Amino acid sequence: MKIEEVSEITNHVENIDGEDVYILEKGMHKGIKQLKKRAQLEKDNCLFDMLNKDVEFICSHVGFAIVFRPVKWGIFRRWIPCLIYKHESGWRRVVQQNANCLKGDWTGYIVSPTDSDLYITMDKKFDILKK
Repeated sequence: MKIEEVSEITNHVENIDGEDVYILEKGMHKGIKQLKKRAQLEKDNCLFDMLNKDVEFICSHVGFAIVFRPVKWGIFRRWIPCLIYKHESGWRRVVQQNANCLKGDWTGYIVSPTDSDLYITMDKKFDILKK
């Protein structure tokens, strides 16, 4: 997404892991409405399909939000979305994963901050991952 597209959805900027990002939380009804409207227009775009599912997720789970983080491709700067979770020490980037409990019979989805793709564009990604 371009910066103009993200700024139509949210103008809430915070610094997470040394990076300025745009945050969309479930109480930001205008931004959520804008994002859903955009997703309807971009029906064949898998990014907006994923974002629509993420909006449903953050609206039904406490402590989650969507963050748009900067990624450079050549001379272009784009904003890639991912989920974040409000932890006691601040916001953490997370990814949903299907997991199996090795000690029990539980299988289901978890969120994890340890997927290296969440930090791929960052200079000190391994330090952040350790944290």
